[in-house]
Amino acid sequence: MTTHYRLIFTTCANKEEARAMAEQLVQLKLAACVNILPEVESIYMWQGNVTTATETKLLIKTKSEKMNQVIQTIKKLHSYEVPEIQVIDVATGNLAYFNWMDEVLN
Repeated sequence: MTTHYRLIFTTCANKEEARAMAEQLVQLKLAACVNILPEVESIYMWQGNVTTATETKLLIKTKSEKMNQVIQTIKKLHSYEVPEIQVIDVATGNLAYFNWMDEVLN
């Protein structure tokens, strides 16, 4: 079963920014659900230095036709110069959940 659903990952500077972004995405019917993982430790290279930060991770559930709007909204609302935005194709899952997503996002 191949689906037309996507899981989009991003990180935010803090829980407040993450919650505001999640609420906006759901209100605009760009996401059916957003999970907020309140504290992840990130180690990455930034401007030539190894950097460590505590961030908040978002898992955004959406449909493929809304993906570009989700990405543009993240870029608009994000405080980072270069926000993480990764998109995962959802290959299969619970049909009842997908039906719920269709209802919510239409």
